[in-house]
Amino acid sequence: MAGWVKVGLAFVAGLVVAGLIAGALLQSRQLNKTPATAATARLQEAWSAYYAAIDEVRANFEASPTFAIDDAHRAGAYHLLQAIIAGNVNGLMGGGDGRYPHIRLVLSPTMRLGVDNPDTYYRGATVSNPDGKSVYRVWGNRGSASDFLLEQFYGPDPQGAISVFEAKSLVTEANGDFELFLSKEPMGQNWMELKQDERQLLLMFRDSFTDWENEQPSTLNIERIGEAGVPSADLVESQLVEQVKAATAVLLRQGQFWPDFSNRLRLIGQNNFSAFRTTGSLGITSQYFAPGFFSLRADEALIVRIDDVEAGYCGFQLTNFWAASPDWPNRQSSLSWCNDGSQAHQSADGSYTFVVAAKDPGVQNWIDTSGNTQGMLYVRIQAPEVELAAAPVPATQLVDVAEVLASVPQDMPRFDADARAQQLRRRQEHARRRYDAW
Repeated sequence: MAGWVKVGLAFVAGLVVAGLIAGALLQSRQLNKTPATAATARLQEAWSAYYAAIDEVRANFEASPTFAIDDAHRAGAYHLLQAIIAGNVNGLMGGGDGRYPHIRLVLSPTMRLGVDNPDTYYRGATVSNPDGKSVYRVWGNRGSASDFLLEQFYGPDPQGAISVFEAKSLVTEANGDFELFLSKEPMGQNWMELKQDERQLLLMFRDSFTDWENEQPSTLNIERIGEAGVPSADLVESQLVEQVKAATAVLLRQGQFWPDFSNRLRLIGQNNFSAFRTTGSLGITSQYFAPGFFSLRADEALIVRIDDVEAGYCGFQLTNFWAASPDWPNRQSSLSWCNDGSQAHQSADGSYTFVVAAKDPGVQNWIDTSGNTQGMLYVRIQAPEVELAAAPVPATQLVDVAEVLASVPQDMPRFDADARAQQLRRRQEHARRRYDAW
């Protein structure tokens, strides 16, 4: 016992000595202190404004009629706010100033907003051209997604895409490899104009899939010409001020835009669609979409019939009124077609019929409302072979769930619990393949 006591006393004595040595070192080597600057004050002010904007947007969401719809929309309000904040931190605040660009996720299964499409893989990089001399090189492989394109956006600007470069214009090698340049003046086989601009822009890449079992996303790389081997500048306060201000502007714009957007869309009328229209500068220039408004009780179903078109991509999806998709890897809230590996069943007459309902109606083309009693439906057509300005409005029919089997085309496959589980597993497996991590 005496030996253990000696060991214990020696250990304690060692700690005391170590503490005395550490104290002496701290007294002799204090941390450097430099006075705060005007940039410090500006950064502190910018962050205070950002936190105030978060609270303003939260209050705006809670005051919106959309917030009162159901539990899913109340939870969805906070989920949307979280997604906007996450996007800001990932992008405007953490995406750099464009000198050393990197590819990052713009949206993901956990960051869903802006009428995000479950079929689309959204990635992006920050680019800038303040002096008109920046040249960016993007290279990789086109992949096999049904549609692929690049877009330039300025986040705080509500006018949408500045420019779009679509797959039909992309020159590739036989194996799909490509090289594309962004610059003020034309260069290379694939060129996207990057105008002289003081602003930092988001270069977004979109891969849209229909055959979730076989299609592969593009592989992407980006560099700013002339920066290889060059070290980056020191981190300073002034660098962050404008990034935080831009993030605040995006937060406030989104906080006002989405409640207003949902209020306008409800003018379509319950369980109806409006005519196809072009997305235009708000998104993909060659995309047509038809929005619809569903309002269903637990025992009701909305049958939607859509005529077939020849296009690079066709999709049908559901969102809440905050314009965010449900948990799409784990709920069948979307189906797509216009491809040999389409997810949706095509009827003998060439049309597509979908059943929107909270309860599984036992047919292949079911769209799960995912806890939403009301919300939006979207038909998207990308890269159509003909103009769709006069395309028929999607037709709707409200029925009881018990009447679905008698109301849909009789050639639509019936799905039991095992078939539905297999269908859902394919979605989950595709999400895992598409995203290494999210």
